[in-house]
Amino acid sequence: MTSVWRIGWNGALKLNQLPGGSALANGRWHVATSRLPIVYAAGTRALCQLEKRVHCNGVAPANMALLRLELPKGAVLQDAEARGLAKAWRQDEAHTQALGTAWAGSDDSLGLWVPSFVEPAERNLVLNPRHPQYAAVKVVVEANPFRFDPRLFS
Repeated sequence: MTSVWRIGWNGALKLNQLPGGSALANGRWHVATSRLPIVYAAGTRALCQLEKRVHCNGVAPANMALLRLELPKGAVLQDAEARGLAKAWRQDEAHTQALGTAWAGSDDSLGLWVPSFVEPAERNLVLNPRHPQYAAVKVVVEANPFRFDPRLFS
């Protein structure tokens, strides 16, 4: 079974509550105006913390929970490289947003493996809540509240 991790507001612990943030602002792999919901998750617990940290403007967020998302057996997953990810993707956010948004609109797979901008040797998984397999994703609350190591913010 494949698992990925996500840190989010501890008032949104159910599967259907996870995609809300993608409608609020553009991300590395989507544009909010597309109105296509997506859920970002990390391939490891450590990457999950690092990804959250870079978006917190130096302030440790409160009221967070660490979630493990267990993907269903046989989950259909694709890789960004197979969908034409450019070699210079880190310098072209419009490219990554277009690639991710096109993927989300295709409903071809439950998830798209993408490289992490923070650490390109690691991968994140972008999930498509519109895909039929999404309903079979199991949310396991690993820590609520989740507290970051304070050294990450000092």
